[in-house]
Parts: sequence; structure tokens; C-alpha cells
Amino acid sequence: MRFRPIKQFNTILQQEYLEPTISWAIRVVVALNVPLIVLPLWKGFSYEIIWAAFGAYMLSLIDYRGSHYRKIIIQLIEAVLIFFAAMIGMFAGSSLILCIICMFVVGMFAALIRNWSNYGSSIGVAVGFFFLFGISNPVNFHTSLNFGYYVFGGALWSIFITALSFPFTASNPLRRSVANIWKENTEYLDALVLRYITEDKEMDAIAITAKEMDIRKAIDLSVELFERRQTNTRLKAQHYDMMIELRKTSSLFGAVLNTIHEELEVLNSEDMKPVKNSVLYKTLSSLTQATARIAIVIFTLRAEDLTMAKIRVKRCEIAIELFKEACSELTLNEKEKRSLKHLMEALQKAHHYLQQTILQIEEKLNFKKSDYLENYKLSFNHFLAGLKPRVLVEFIREMFNIDSQQFKYALRVAIGLTIAVFIYKFFKIDHGHWIALTMLIVIQPYYGATRKKGIERTVGTVAGIVLGGVVMLLPFPHEAFVGLLVVISFLVAYFLRNNYKVGVFFVTVMMVVMMQISKQGSWELIGWRVLSTLIGAVLAIIASYAFWPVWEKQRFPTLLVNALNQNSNYLKQVIRYFNNELAPNESWYKSRRLAEAANNDVFACVQRMYEEPQNIQRQIDISFAKVGTFIRIARETTSVALIINEIERIQPVKELNTYADRVGEIFNWISLKTAGLTDHNSLPDFKAVKESLNTPAFSTNEQMGFIKTELEKIIFELETICILIKKQTAGM
Repeated sequence: MRFRPIKQFNTILQQEYLEPTISWAIRVVVALNVPLIVLPLWKGFSYEIIWAAFGAYMLSLIDYRGSHYRKIIIQLIEAVLIFFAAMIGMFAGSSLILCIICMFVVGMFAALIRNWSNYGSSIGVAVGFFFLFGISNPVNFHTSLNFGYYVFGGALWSIFITALSFPFTASNPLRRSVANIWKENTEYLDALVLRYITEDKEMDAIAITAKEMDIRKAIDLSVELFERRQTNTRLKAQHYDMMIELRKTSSLFGAVLNTIHEELEVLNSEDMKPVKNSVLYKTLSSLTQATARIAIVIFTLRAEDLTMAKIRVKRCEIAIELFKEACSELTLNEKEKRSLKHLMEALQKAHHYLQQTILQIEEKLNFKKSDYLENYKLSFNHFLAGLKPRVLVEFIREMFNIDSQQFKYALRVAIGLTIAVFIYKFFKIDHGHWIALTMLIVIQPYYGATRKKGIERTVGTVAGIVLGGVVMLLPFPHEAFVGLLVVISFLVAYFLRNNYKVGVFFVTVMMVVMMQISKQGSWELIGWRVLSTLIGAVLAIIASYAFWPVWEKQRFPTLLVNALNQNSNYLKQVIRYFNNELAPNESWYKSRRLAEAANNDVFACVQRMYEEPQNIQRQIDISFAKVGTFIRIARETTSVALIINEIERIQPVKELNTYADRVGEIFNWISLKTAGLTDHNSLPDFKAVKESLNTPAFSTNEQMGFIKTELEKIIFELETICILIKKQTAGM
């Protein structure tokens, strides 16, 4: 069986260390079950205990991996919000009109806050849940205040767990974010082996491009969370600075993988097959194993893991030498020879970055423990940053902009929820608040995502009801159901993060067990629960389709133009870098990050197109082909940048500026055509841009020859885009 290093990495992370998902699931279990177990022992079981348990449960679901004190602040804010949501719900519950009006307001708020941060979804769902829980239990003010105290008490219990778990929670988020970049590098490498060596049919172009995009997401997440510290800080943060350098090296390694990807696409002749299936397979596998070990040692910083990483890197060096020897006797054409030579150089660069990473880790391990202060410059990521006055003003302006996607999504959610509440209250459906709650959970900003989540929730709910109903019929004592609830609540927390469909299955089983514990369980109630889930899921899908849907074909041109501009700017920055024309505060690294992020956005847009209704889809294959050309242009530009890094540049090459200007004109033509700002159908002049490369400057050495080859590839990709545009225009 082929070695799968990423599986090994995950196994080590989960078995040897307190991995965040597992520790988070444990905290959820403690938050939910202690009120359900301890409070009945103290004062007997009462309905209010369910409110306290759910208050603790909802707060514990917040997925925030930064500093503890910031998580506590976020949880306190959520505690206040769910307290008032529950109070408003109980106040409005006796009036159909008040229920609808309040549901509209709460729905707008929940939808807006849901899109405000990474963990806003948990807060939005919690607010909606307690409002719906409230309207299903209309009581007078005094009684509602009593319920509210239980909710707030449960929330404080969850906050106490967060504070108490500080010594036992996997920390060092910066190390974890850098290790995650190396993990994504490992998965991308593994995908390259599957695609081009073992020729696994499941690893198609979309799947392998998604792996490539995941590297950029991991880098962007790390950059977003952690910025370089101020140079005048009084804190000694050598460890922090070294982690930033390790992140930079991991990014450059990912850039080299793009070059390897490019050359593997070319080297597909019959003469190459024996070498690909043996020596190249071993070489890439050794590289994959080395990156997996690097990910582990960055996470653990243990000497024994570093030793294993060194062994893997050394083995990688030997494998590259054996690959060179095996290729020396191959009979290839000139194009394949150039690609093979470029591939060998890319492998050498990859090995160099692995060695550099090892040296950086060793340097970090040698720092004094007294200096060990990971000076985390965690921004108030999204939510807390949003509390700043300037950001609040921008947020409010955007919120009331009726043409914004965020406002339309919030309005869609609010209208859908009011319809759901009307159905529940008007027809007096038993536990019908699950209709609105299901809709709130299922409905997403995009139709395809809503449909997918609706199907998953429906399947998970029905399956969970079947198993939960069987469990309910078993003659277990009360204590056995309590013990079963502890196990199931752990599985709920774990799988909601890793596999939503399975998570929903266990959520449903958990609800049935809780109803049994509270003596409310019955087959009639379970039937209404299934029906409510089905109605809520269908309503969410209908609302996503009927109320101001955002179709990807409408967003695609804007995202495509942005990708065009970013890739054009990236190429210009690299050429300016070659000619030593960059300002001191400029670098091609930042331009690369912006170009790849723009490519990522437009790639995700096309992926969502495949999930939309057939009558909405239009020429998706051509759109995906366009995105593929941008991704390849970014790869080829990165290959040029990496070559420039290693050659001595004595004087500028004027021809490169000419090339940049003419390519820029082509980018501009494509941009105008994509945006519909020109009716000019004749293709740009590619002859002139090709001639700009036919100069002696590109024949001075092999490196310049490689640069010329990569620039010619970019011209080819631009020609491809223009032909696709012409074909797409003709097909309209």
C-alpha cells in the first residue's frame, strides 16, 4: 500500500497531542452534560435545566482558536445576546403578529452577524435558536426572567470551562498555522503523485486545483491572524519572528510545487513512463514524506521529531540524485529535455527550502527559554475588529445598502424565517420551532451550498430519528441514558466540524435521548421533528432560489476581471524585480499572494456554479477553462520569479519591459471584453509580443532560456483565453 503521509500526520496529531478538535469536543461535552447531571442531583430535574444546558452548549460551540481572554470576551457578548433573544422570544410567543415582527428583526440580525466573522455563524444560530426556543414557551415576565437566569448561568458555566481549560488546550496558534501550510503542501504533493504518476482517475483537474488553492488559503489565514511585530516593540519575540520566516519558506516551497506541477504536465511521453513509475515516484514520495515530517516538527518542536525530519530530507536528497542518474540515458525531444531539466532544478529548489526550514527550526530551538514569547499579534479577527468605530460605520453603511449581497442575504433569511414562524404558529405544529431553526442552519449565502446542506441535514435527521427511536424503546435506566448522552454529545461536537452529515445524525440522536431524559419523548413528537426538519430544509432551498438569489454567473465577470488585473500586476512586478526597478518597500511575494488569492476566489465561484440549477448554469466548462489559464499564468510567473532569485542580474533587459507593455495590452483587452466594455472582436496582436522575446538577451545562458520559455507559456495561455472568449461570445 502506498504511503500516505498526511494520514500519518493527522494520526500523530490526534493520538499524541491534545488536538483542538478533540479538546474542543471534550469542552462541549462538559458544558452540556454537567448541568444535565449535577443540577438534577442538587434540586431535582426541571425544564429550566434544559435551558441552562443549551446555554452552555451554544457558547461552547464557538470555534475560536486564538487567545483565551478574547474567546471569553466573545462568549460574554454571545451570552448577553442569547439572554435577550430568549427574553424577547418568551415575551412575543403569545402573539402571532409579534412573533412574525420580532422574527424578522432577529433574523436580519442573526444573518448579518453570521457573515461578520469566522465564528459569527455560531453566534447567529445561537441567537436564532434561543428566540425560537422562547416563542415556543410563552410565559409572563417573572417566569421568563427565571428561564433567562438559567440560560445566563449555563453560559457562565461554559465561560468558566474556557478559562479553566487554558493549561490543557493546544496553544501556539502561530506554530499551528505554519504547520498547516506544510500540511497543505504535503496534500498537494500527494495529489500530484496521484494525478501524474499513479494516474488515479479520481484526482481530476478540479480536485488537484482545489489542493493547490488550499495552500493559498492556509497562507492567507496565517497572514490574517499573525502579522510581523513592530520593530520598536519592547518584547523579545525572536521565536515569533522565526515563525514568520518559516511561514515565508513554506510559501516559497509551495511556489516550487507549482513549477513541478507545470513540468509534470509536459513530461507524459512513453519514454518517460518507466522513470516516472519508478524513480520519479520514489523521489516525489520522499519529498512528500519530508514535508509531512516538517509539518510535525514545526507543530511539536521536539528534538526527536526534528531528527526524523532530517532523515527524510536527506533521503529526499539521495532520491533526487538517483532521479538525475536515471534520466541521463533517456531519449527525449528538445521540449521534454527543457522540461526535465527545469523539473530537476525545481526539485533541487524544493530540497533547498526543506534544508532551510531545518536550519530555521534548529535556530528557533536554540533560542533562550527566557526569550520564548510568541508575541502573537492576533488582530481582533473580524468580530472584535468590527467593534472599532471606523469599521462599525462601514459595517452599518454596508448593512443598509440594499444592493449589497450581505443585505440581500439577511433579507432573504429574515423573510424565510418569518414564513417558517407563521407556519409554526398558525397551524400550531408541535415543536414547530424546528422548522425555522432548520432553515436558519441550512440557508447559506449561495444556493448550491444551501441545497447541499439541506440534503445533508435531512438525511442526517431521518437516520438519527430512526436510531434514536430504537434507543428510546430500550428498557434502559435513567443513568444509562445520561451516560449515552455524554458519548453522543462528544460525537456531535467532533463530527459537526469534520463531517456535517454525520454530525447532524448524532445531533438528532442526542435530541431524542434528551427528550427521553426529560420524559418528553414520544413517537408523535419524533414524527413532528422529522416533518419540521423537512419543511425547514425545503423552505431554505425555496428562499435561496426565490428571494434575490446570487447566481455565480453574475459574480463571475467581476471576479475574473480582478484575477486578470492581479495576474497582470504580478507579472509586471516580477519583470520589474528582474530589472531592479522595485521600490525598497515592494516585493513580488505580495503580488503573488494577491494574484493567487484572486485566482482562488474565481475558482471557488466556478465550483459553486456546478451546484446551481441546470437552467441557471451557462458554459461552465469554458468558465473553468478560463480559470485554469489564470492559475497556470500565476504558476509560470512564479517560476520566472524563482529563476530570477538565483541568477546574477548585472543590467536591465529592455526587451522585458517591451514584453510587459505588450502583454499588459492583451490583459487589458481581455479585461474590457470580460466586463462587456468593448465590442471589438478582433483578437489582440500576439505577433508583436512574441517578437519581443526573439532577442539575444534570452540566449546568454540557460536560465535566461528558461525565462523565455515561461514567458512564451504565458503568451500561449493568453491566446487560449482570447479563443475561449471568442467561442463563448459565439455561443451566446
